[in-house]
Amino acid sequence: MFQISQEKFGTYSFFTYLCPRKQILTLKNNKTMKKLLFICVLVTCGLSQVFAQLDDDDYGFFNHMSLGVSAGTDGIGIQVAAPLTYHFAVRAGYNFMPRFKYNKSIDLGSNPAFINPNGQNVDLEGKINMGDFNILFDWYPFKSSTFRLTAGAYIGKEKLISVNNTSAFVKQDYWGTAGIELGTTESVYSTYTILSDEQGNVQADLKVNSFKPYIGIGFGRAVPKKRIGMQFDLGVQIWGTPEVWTKIQYFDYNQGKYVNEYKRVGQNRITNPDKDYQDVRDAVKTIGKIGVYPVLTFRLNGRIF
Repeated sequence: MFQISQEKFGTYSFFTYLCPRKQILTLKNNKTMKKLLFICVLVTCGLSQVFAQLDDDDYGFFNHMSLGVSAGTDGIGIQVAAPLTYHFAVRAGYNFMPRFKYNKSIDLGSNPAFINPNGQNVDLEGKINMGDFNILFDWYPFKSSTFRLTAGAYIGKEKLISVNNTSAFVKQDYWGTAGIELGTTESVYSTYTILSDEQGNVQADLKVNSFKPYIGIGFGRAVPKKRIGMQFDLGVQIWGTPEVWTKIQYFDYNQGKYVNEYKRVGQNRITNPDKDYQDVRDAVKTIGKIGVYPVLTFRLNGRIF
C-alpha cells in the first residue's frame, strides 16, 4: 500500500508521485494549454459582442414591416416600409389631395356668341386632382440618431388642376366654335381662343411631369424600434416646368388655316388688354416658374412585425 506524505499531497506533488516524469502535465509548463485558454477567452468575448450587436442592430433585409398614415402638403397618404439594413430602409405608398375647389368670376366682355352679347361674366371653378404613388429610400448615416436622407420619386397624374366653367355663357348655335378669346388684335388671324366643346363648356388643365423625383431630409425610422413611431419629412418634388393646356383655336400660318388643338397655352399669346385676361397671363407666367413643390409631412407608423 502506497504511503503519501503530507508534503506530496499538493496538486503538483500528487501528479508527480503518481505519473512518470516524462508524462507530467502541468499548467505551469504547458504552453499549448495556455494558448487554448487564451483562444477560448477571445471567442467568448467576441461572441458576447456579436450577440450584443445583434440585439442593437435588429434591422435586416425585409425582416420587419410597418404601416403608416400621413398628412402634409402632398395630401393624405398610406405607406408600407421595411428595412434593408440598419442604415437603409425602403418605403412605398400612395398620396392624394382632397378635392378642394376654387371659384372665380371673370368678365369676358361683349361677344355675339355669348348668351348675353352686351357683357358676360363667367364663373370658373378650379379642382385639384393630385394623386401619386411613391417609392422612397431612406439612409440613416448616424447610428445614434433617427436623422435620415431620403431620395425617390412620386409617380402619378399629369393633370394637377382642372378649371372649367360652372355656368353656360356660349349660345348653343356656337358650341364648339366659340369660347374665351385670350388674344385679340385688329387682325382676325391673331385671335387665340380657348374653344368650347360640343356642350358649350371650356376646360383648362395645369400639367406637370407624371414622374416627379423627390429629395429630402427627415427624422424618425420608417420601421420604429417600438410598436409605434413618428416620422417627419421635409423635401421637394421636382415637377419640371408646369404648363397650362387647353383646347385652343388659332390661325396656323404654316397650314394657312385655323386649327383646333389641345395644346400648351403660350403666355405671350394672351394679349387681351382687359384686367382679368392680364391676370390670367400673369398667373400662367408665374406657374411656369414653379419647378419644384415643397413637401412637409407628418407620419404615424405602426410596426406590424
